[in-house]
Amino acid sequence: MQRTFQFILNPVAGPGDNQSFWRSLKKHLLASGIEFKKKNTKRQGHATTWTEKRVKKGTDSIIVSIGGDGTFNEVATSLLNTGLKMAHVPRGSGNGLARMLKIPSKPKKIPAYLQKGIPLKIDAGKLNGKSFFCTAGFGFDALVAHHFENSKTRGLKSYVLYTLKAFFNYEGVKADFELDGELYSGSFFTVTVANANQYGNNAFIAPHADLQDGLLDVTMIRPFSKWITPVVVLALFGKWIHRLPFVETRKINKMEIHSLSSPYFHRDGETDLAELPVKIEVLPGALQLLVQ
Repeated sequence: MQRTFQFILNPVAGPGDNQSFWRSLKKHLLASGIEFKKKNTKRQGHATTWTEKRVKKGTDSIIVSIGGDGTFNEVATSLLNTGLKMAHVPRGSGNGLARMLKIPSKPKKIPAYLQKGIPLKIDAGKLNGKSFFCTAGFGFDALVAHHFENSKTRGLKSYVLYTLKAFFNYEGVKADFELDGELYSGSFFTVTVANANQYGNNAFIAPHADLQDGLLDVTMIRPFSKWITPVVVLALFGKWIHRLPFVETRKINKMEIHSLSSPYFHRDGETDLAELPVKIEVLPGALQLLVQ
């Protein structure tokens, strides 16, 4: 049976020119004989409510999110453990999950991905009941996510500027938490719980993360001298962050955070103000996503 698709487009994600991107993509879809419908998001959370309605009504179409990791999160959350398939067209600032799975972003390559893509069951994470598919956590990356979320400008350049601005005044966070029952305590630069292997833009915070292993990867970075920041950056983009002496990694099923000196958490690039204790767990094979 020929596949049909329902697209949900975030018009302001990433570079913010997604309407012109859609016009280009639409030409390729029509030329490939693909049947589809399209809806634009109007506000944060709209993709979730729209997808939930599709699920309740029942649909044979594959739902396709067009946007960043946040848009993907909204759609995927509503499809967890439903057996329905989804696809994703990356148009965000980081596109961590799409980069890891090598999902195409160019309009001319997307029809083949949609027509020939294979459904892959991937894990999801939950933070106090809220889903994440790339990364979640607290510390420096959560602070940057908070700044970036309130920025009027998006894209990699803006992200780098906010990162540099926050970095030189940052002293770390104090936290007490358990990883599968083992207690950790002290000061941390950042603690990231990863389902995917990167934040996005090929910044590999969890190089050994596997979307199908039924586990989450935790990367704990202790405070370090700012003089060695270039080494940390090289390690992050070179896939060897786990080799640094002030970095510890674990694969876990569950995490519980008891105390934290910062109010900020992040989930797939969005900021949360989660209430303590924070409980994080993995949902093995909960989402069916088309991959090449």
